[in-house]
Amino acid sequence: MTVVDYVLQRRGGGLGRWGWIAAACAVALGAAAGADPKLGIGVAIAFFVVAATLIQPVSILWMLIASVFLEVVTVGGVTVSRLIAPVALLVVLLELLRGRAFVRSAPPLLWASVYAIVALASGLWTVSTSHTLTLLASLAIALTYMLCFAALLDSERDLRITLHVLALASLLIGVVSLASFAGVSLVPTSSLQSGRAQGGVGDPNFFANVQLVAFPVIVVLAAQAKNLWLRAGLAFAALVALASVLSTLSRGGLIALMFVLVVLPLAPAGALFASRRQKALIVLVLVAGLLVLASRPFFRSEVVKRATTIFVSNENETGSSAGSGREELWKAASHSISEHPFLGIGFGAFPAVSNDLLFRTPGVDLKLVSPHEHGLETHSAYIGTTAELGFVGLGALLALIASTVLALRRAAVRARRAGALSLSRISNALMLSMVGWAISSVFIETETARPLWIVVGLALALPKIIERGYVDRLPHADGA
Repeated sequence: MTVVDYVLQRRGGGLGRWGWIAAACAVALGAAAGADPKLGIGVAIAFFVVAATLIQPVSILWMLIASVFLEVVTVGGVTVSRLIAPVALLVVLLELLRGRAFVRSAPPLLWASVYAIVALASGLWTVSTSHTLTLLASLAIALTYMLCFAALLDSERDLRITLHVLALASLLIGVVSLASFAGVSLVPTSSLQSGRAQGGVGDPNFFANVQLVAFPVIVVLAAQAKNLWLRAGLAFAALVALASVLSTLSRGGLIALMFVLVVLPLAPAGALFASRRQKALIVLVLVAGLLVLASRPFFRSEVVKRATTIFVSNENETGSSAGSGREELWKAASHSISEHPFLGIGFGAFPAVSNDLLFRTPGVDLKLVSPHEHGLETHSAYIGTTAELGFVGLGALLALIASTVLALRRAAVRARRAGALSLSRISNALMLSMVGWAISSVFIETETARPLWIVVGLALALPKIIERGYVDRLPHADGA
């Protein structure tokens, strides 16, 4: 029974009532559009989201995935994710109350709760209440994403559809970004930032982070596709994701991508693919794609030039975007950590004191990083977390990452023992996505980034999906 059926059966509801509801919605939409066109658009989006989730609650997950790739889209200054998140929370709470969804108790959920509690408690000692409240709001949205994926996914079919939506979103935004990188504009707004692809995320480093999470999943979906055209489309989507990471010219993205590309051919064939032959074919397609990209002089020169700065400092780069500028911020953050080692200065509060720290920290070269009127972030999830939440917060974050990877590994083993080979490979792909995210996050602050919390939610949902679909095949005492 869907939410629609539930509503219709309550107190003899019928089509007449829905007619009145539709009329009321139309009046509300007209009034909002008359007052402010942007408000009208926001109301229309809200009505669409509510209608879709009434018909199919799991569809909210597809919208959440789309919102990850469209953070630059705003309505009245409010991002899409902030518009959708409240509706998503209402949907998942309703499904939980009705008993149609549940969240398994597992270590990732425990450590997510610990991290959230530490972040919330830091409001008691933060050096900037406004900065802490802002990032707490972002964390609340991220936790909503996690809760939705953990609770609403309960079948392999829904999981596959959701992951294919991820592949489609990655493909569409990736194509737009690559076209912009090549000098061809497919959309009215620019998908570039200082010549670097930023997708619909608004920041090249974040875009690389998102595509790194999507890439291993798309590769495994391509390997599992039975339809030839679907397989070809997914293989192309994987190549686009790979190319778009390169086009971001993100140092962290390049390092993480190199790791993922090394793991793919070295991992046992059965972990991600159906056979050695299939693995060899996928690797061959990826190598061919890289060779095609390398044959384009502009693309090759830009990526190589950026990659060399990982190992050799480029004196022509200045500001916080430069690698050396990031190192100066790390020095300032280390100074803050030495002063507040255990609990930090407050969740999200580093920008409020970054300028002061830059001036007070010995050895900081202000020619490489200039103070900003709104402050600067640390540009590292781990250093930033330690500066803002101390070693207590860092421990919670690392435990969350490690427990999620272990949960995905256990799910892969359990699925393989139950004969759910497809789910086992998806679990392994998500584990590789998590590791890629963790590596790239060394160079960017991603504590509240949606991809992390989506993968945590999927790690919580997979055991439930395996048990419901393959309960008769599961060993009764396998230690998993």
